[in-house]
Amino acid sequence: MTEESYLALHRQGRLYGPTDHELVLRTPFEVRQFTRDAQGSLRGDIDMTAFHQNPLSEERLRELRYLWDVERSTMGQVRHVVVSYTNKESRVAAFLTTWAYERHWIADAYQAVLEAHGQDVSGPVEHDHLLLDRVERALDNLAPMTDSVWTNLFGEDVVAGQMARGWAREAAVRAALETFDDAAAHPDLSALLRRVVELKSVHQRFFAVETSERVRRSPRAASFARRYVSFGFNPLRPVGVSRAAFREFVVSLCPTVRDTSRLLQRADEPLQRTHETAGTEPLRRALERDQVVNRYALF
Repeated sequence: MTEESYLALHRQGRLYGPTDHELVLRTPFEVRQFTRDAQGSLRGDIDMTAFHQNPLSEERLRELRYLWDVERSTMGQVRHVVVSYTNKESRVAAFLTTWAYERHWIADAYQAVLEAHGQDVSGPVEHDHLLLDRVERALDNLAPMTDSVWTNLFGEDVVAGQMARGWAREAAVRAALETFDDAAAHPDLSALLRRVVELKSVHQRFFAVETSERVRRSPRAASFARRYVSFGFNPLRPVGVSRAAFREFVVSLCPTVRDTSRLLQRADEPLQRTHETAGTEPLRRALERDQVVNRYALF
């Protein structure tokens, strides 16, 4: 069997597409090393007795529960990618598999802390019942069907948009974790949060590198990146997570204008470093859209 015909529909080992250039973009991020070093359960690193002796306040527990909701929403985000053109890119697919695995264990660690405080986390997810939220969930259920069609029509440039959303999400969650750590000032919780921030920094670096490489190669990819993080997108509230809970989380975490400004700077500043995504400020737009802050209040 010759190299040219060793698999049906392949040419020189490639499925569809020209053989004179790489079909999949390769960036400096080492996906193979990332998958080898994947973080498993974090429960063994948590001293549960410390939380019995020095428990978190009710306010901090509510904030932690919100962060737990964000982390356990991972599969809802992944399913939009695996049905789209992006899943054709093996490096991205390999990363997302390990990314989802690590986020599962992050959520599990948060759950362990909540359970150590006697919190019941076995109940169903509480949804808002506003018309806007019902429409949002309905569209989210339809999206995997429509995304599988239109993303394949537009091709590789769509990947830049999905990578930009991942970048914005990881930057915003990392900013929220650092703000939460400062507010909680709990040494045992801080040890866990610092470890999670380390994982998040790696996740953020992947999405940042993938986005930056793609938007610089193609104006249309840059356009997709800006649209994905600008319209109807909230990097700190996955679809299905309560809008009311999101508002309460931000107001509780950032009681002053100065606190809110610091959170926004931490969350939105990374995307400003790339010319093609500068000015998008996804978390600021989300806070204004959900009326958490007035657009003029932070100036």
